[in-house]
Amino acid sequence: MTRFISRIASLLTAGTLITALVSCGGGSGSDTATTTTAQRSGTVGILLTDKPADPSLFTSINASIARVELMGSENGDRVVLYSGEPKTVDLLRLRNEAIPFTFREGVPVGVYCKIRLTLNDLELVLTDDTPGDMTDNETYHPDLPGNGKLDLVTRDCFTVEAGKVVTLQLDLDAGSSIHVVGNNNGFNFRPVVFVDVLSQAFDSKLVRLVGEITEVDPDAETLLLCGAVPAHLSDGMRCVKIYLGDDAAFFDYLDYAGTPRPMDELLSDDKIGERATIVGWPRYWVQPHMDVEIPYGHYPPPGECRLWHLGLEAGQQPPPGDCETLKDRVSENIVLISHEGIVKDKHHPLMEVDALVVEVGEFLQVEGEVATDADPDGFSMAVTSSGPVIITDTLAVALQADYTNGSANPVNGTRIVSKSGEILDYTQVIQPRAVQVDGILDLTGTDALLKSALVIVDTGMLDNEQITGTVLSVDEGGFILSPGTEMVCGIATTQLAVILTEDAEFLTVIISAAGSEIIPGGVLEVGQSIGMNGTCEPEGYVTDNVVIMDDQRD
Repeated sequence: MTRFISRIASLLTAGTLITALVSCGGGSGSDTATTTTAQRSGTVGILLTDKPADPSLFTSINASIARVELMGSENGDRVVLYSGEPKTVDLLRLRNEAIPFTFREGVPVGVYCKIRLTLNDLELVLTDDTPGDMTDNETYHPDLPGNGKLDLVTRDCFTVEAGKVVTLQLDLDAGSSIHVVGNNNGFNFRPVVFVDVLSQAFDSKLVRLVGEITEVDPDAETLLLCGAVPAHLSDGMRCVKIYLGDDAAFFDYLDYAGTPRPMDELLSDDKIGERATIVGWPRYWVQPHMDVEIPYGHYPPPGECRLWHLGLEAGQQPPPGDCETLKDRVSENIVLISHEGIVKDKHHPLMEVDALVVEVGEFLQVEGEVATDADPDGFSMAVTSSGPVIITDTLAVALQADYTNGSANPVNGTRIVSKSGEILDYTQVIQPRAVQVDGILDLTGTDALLKSALVIVDTGMLDNEQITGTVLSVDEGGFILSPGTEMVCGIATTQLAVILTEDAEFLTVIISAAGSEIIPGGVLEVGQSIGMNGTCEPEGYVTDNVVIMDDQRD
């Protein structure tokens, strides 16, 4: 086989999906020796987000995740995406955006239909009458069924292809999972988790990334953010390629006090090495790995690796050696190969993101509710969650204006968006909507002022109400529910008429002593325990989502 090494990027055209990565393998024998075919593999990433829980009940919901596995439909094999020291994530901080939890390279190609998520602990930090002091908050640790083992069935099976990245978003719906035991004497945990594969048909939440700017490309208006993605068993730099389009805004706290700046200042060499926070829209498709085809007999033996120089013939390549020693020598023109044919590309992105906001320097994140409707200059918010810097209950927020900078390319000011990333204007910032604000605190005036870079607005129904209960009867288009609480939609009732929208979705949660299985779909039956989010309308309670709880424990 003749030598063929080229970057897959040079072969891509719009809309083309090309299978990449090593397609043949072998040992360290001669070119004519019989060899084995290398296992082809891709990458799978996990993003975490959360549907909102009741902020009046909890200050934090800390989920400790010990293990994440893929479970295949073809041969029953499992692939560990994360294991080791449990990672603790405050789900309440994920109400407005997603974060990367883990990415795993070297996932065997194939079809997968289930994810196993193992929780080590769930800590509920209850609210109290001293919101500025977290030291005396009561905590509660509900029992985790099946030792915290959750089997999540995807809406549709997905395929891992050679050299490509599949990204999954896990929506841990804390609001539907945590149920108050009578008279607030405790809480039950009945896990509700939605799994979605990032695709052209699925709009994910905004994703937040923090890393180091490693490369800038002014011509392509892109940068490379490295160290931004946690990766399991990976030797790479864990980078994300960032695209800076017309909607992106850049804020600089290092040199310009957090004000909006022209994009060419970000795309300059002096920003290389700076830490940056980026909030944006994740792309469902990521450029595949380099397409590298190695001649038979030139793979390293098991347990060793080999540096492969893109400009050298096969016979001129250096000998195999220790993987840990060689991995630091990977560069733009040198890749690392193993016996299994996995290519290690130092700057290969695990994600690609269209930036909304780029923040250089340390910006605050403040959560709360709109206290006064916004005008073009700003608004005030009632602070519900922040770092120790915010000591006032109500905070003035400044909206930083766009400007032209004397050129045809405008400089974007404060970005205002919905939780799904839809760009809004100040007229959508109205009380009492929930907001999350990134900004810089200005203490030079009489009162504190938060100069905002990003405002995320919860534009959902203000009268949305979460309800649980037991199904009494089912008819076409809805059902009658016996609510689990005395007051529903502001009135006392023992029978609630529920109307299902045409696109209503169902999720079934089966809880047993061995664990929990969460399956898309389900059929309503009398006697079922269900939960849902919806709105109170004159004709009844209207919902587009129903979670069926099947608790089989004694």
